[in-house]
Amino acid sequence: MQYALLGDFHSHFKNTKKVLKHIKKTAPNATIIGLGDLYECRISKKKAQTVRNVALEDAAIISDKFESLITFPSIIGNQEERIALVTGLQRFLNYDEKIFIEQATLVHGHQFEWDEQFEPTFPEVGTPLLFFGHSHRAAIYINDVRRSVTYDTPLDVKDQPYKINVGSIVETAEWCLYDSDAMTVTFKRSKDVTAKK
Repeated sequence: MQYALLGDFHSHFKNTKKVLKHIKKTAPNATIIGLGDLYECRISKKKAQTVRNVALEDAAIISDKFESLITFPSIIGNQEERIALVTGLQRFLNYDEKIFIEQATLVHGHQFEWDEQFEPTFPEVGTPLLFFGHSHRAAIYINDVRRSVTYDTPLDVKDQPYKINVGSIVETAEWCLYDSDAMTVTFKRSKDVTAKK
């Protein structure tokens, strides 16, 4: 089975639309799953510690056209958690923290410890593959060492555990195609990326 895994949208309509079009063209039968941070919270992390009952339009970038694209399941990201905290709206907490698919665990990544270079310390997950986002940097980790990625070249991931950062929609229109039958991961990037708003 094929899975299109994408994360860190941050309410970016144009790049989300481009990536979904790219998936439809290159992997039309793939099951799409979001890895969190669908929305962009307007309230800073620091300010969110004290403010409550903020109107949704002041707390997040929300539009009907963007929401019309989000027709697939997703896990929760730190942006959704913050929006829920400052608005009190439970709908942003209606996402699972993890999703399990064939041989893989999907998380956002904000649950990890991150060092000063914004490199993660990975938890034990119990599956050979871990897919995540959060740092907006596409990467594959072998023995917890970050490696750069090559686009459009399937990587064999059947021989050892791998941790895979799927990249970001908002900055680079990146996503990953995971084929659980072939046990390959292919990093993808849509062309003509629109800069962050």
